[in-house]
Amino acid sequence: MPSPTHTLWRVLPAPLANDILLATQKTNKKLYRTALEVMAPRMGVRVPILIEMPKAKRHAVWIEILARPEMEILSFNILSSWLIETQRPMLCAWLDSLGIEHAENGCADNFPPQPDTAALKKGVDILLSQFDPTIVNLYLRCFNQIDETHWPALDDILQSDSRLQAPLAAA
Repeated sequence: MPSPTHTLWRVLPAPLANDILLATQKTNKKLYRTALEVMAPRMGVRVPILIEMPKAKRHAVWIEILARPEMEILSFNILSSWLIETQRPMLCAWLDSLGIEHAENGCADNFPPQPDTAALKKGVDILLSQFDPTIVNLYLRCFNQIDETHWPALDDILQSDSRLQAPLAAA
């Protein structure tokens, strides 16, 4: 079974994790508001107090909270939203490499059964030749958490491909 997304927060570079939360605030206000409402009681403060907290400080605490197993749904939603809003060319390149039909934003409605390992490796090679390995790693780990995927061969590639080992290898 692929690693859950909440495990990624502890190993994401801090600037990237903060950028993800800042982008979520900017591009998906409803999701960010939900995060505020979920985080406030866990931080022992009310939402208005949390809003007044400097973002860098707020997000540093959120990263720790998002790393908890009970935060998996919120974690997946934040990461997915960020990927869709900021990494569309990569999402499209991955789906194109696998022959999966998708919308302009890199989202697909239907997924095939697990493609063969060679096709997955070719898709990974394409992504790594065009995009930051840390972001590729993050995306592929999130992709493999989609209910219709959970492809063991992709998980094996994520664990064994040396180009995908840092900094998310511990996740």
